[in-house]
Amino acid sequence: MSILKILIITPYAGRTGSEMMIGYLLNRYDRQRFHMALCTLQPGELLNNIPTDIPKFTAPSHFSVIQKIQNKFGENPIISYLKKIHKEFKADVWYLNTLVPSFLLPLAQQLGVKVVTHFHELPMEYLALKASVFRNIITQSNLIIGCSEIVCQRIREAGGQRIELCHSLIDQSRVQVNPTRVQSLKDELQINKDEFVWVMSGQSTYRKGFDLLPDFATELKGTKARIIWLGQLLDDGLVEYTQQKLKHNTGIRVDVMGIQREDYYAYLSLANGFLLTSREDPFPLVMIEAATLGKPIVAFPSGGVAEFVMEGMGEVTNSWNVRDVVLSMKKVMHNELVLDPEASKKRAQQFDVSAIVSRWETLMAQL
Repeated sequence: MSILKILIITPYAGRTGSEMMIGYLLNRYDRQRFHMALCTLQPGELLNNIPTDIPKFTAPSHFSVIQKIQNKFGENPIISYLKKIHKEFKADVWYLNTLVPSFLLPLAQQLGVKVVTHFHELPMEYLALKASVFRNIITQSNLIIGCSEIVCQRIREAGGQRIELCHSLIDQSRVQVNPTRVQSLKDELQINKDEFVWVMSGQSTYRKGFDLLPDFATELKGTKARIIWLGQLLDDGLVEYTQQKLKHNTGIRVDVMGIQREDYYAYLSLANGFLLTSREDPFPLVMIEAATLGKPIVAFPSGGVAEFVMEGMGEVTNSWNVRDVVLSMKKVMHNELVLDPEASKKRAQQFDVSAIVSRWETLMAQL
């Protein structure tokens, strides 16, 4: 049996859900059927967690003087680097993880390489692409993988072809919690026993609803709720606006904690509930992680969360109104919803890498 050689091309090798998923797959795929390599367009921390048997390449992100001159005259240094990688690795397939590397489709076609495009995006992020690039990627990819059914639906609506569903996943074996550390964090944050802690996790962007924090704080005024936000804080005007607005917050307490790599699961564990504020989210890994810990989920109907949350797991609203989400939060806080932590855990198990990897390998084998 011949081994399929796949070069995965990913944007940042960072801790976004789309790239963490690739990291989990690279640790678990069948080495007897596939030979994989990873190329990242920027050097990120994910590279430290990739198995040593997988070749790793990093495209130039800071161009030299010569590369800048070459780029000025139409020779993109990243294109040149990918040509070099192709001569070395000789992949049968280029796997474009997210739409960021979609500009490489014409090069792959020029080299006679098949292309898989893995969509982790909904329409709000299509804005980043020119119309012609988007059209080419949805009509000329040899295979398109959508990370949720809603993503697949949007691609079909746009005229996409050869579309398959393969849900996003986590590695549940990594969801480890130290109860002693959880209690230490509660003490450090001075969390009272009668407080109901809602944890949120994501990058501080408009799409993730970071700017809605003050609105939630105001609408929850008078309750025993408390909000903790985890995730990367960008250095931009939206974050500054939100932080300044929070300074004058007269509602419940909001703690913006930034990235908490070492204590991430401890923070999720101390939560009484998980709040997803995204305006648009294809299939966020954080909701799977929260369900793995048995936490009830409340969210806008932002995408994949509506596919994921079943009876007993929380509530997804039918509107985009903060007040409606707060009403759902209050139902959870006042035990007005039937909640079953074990149902949440069982649902999360369906999206563990051990359950999804065979589906992914089947799709790759079709190529």
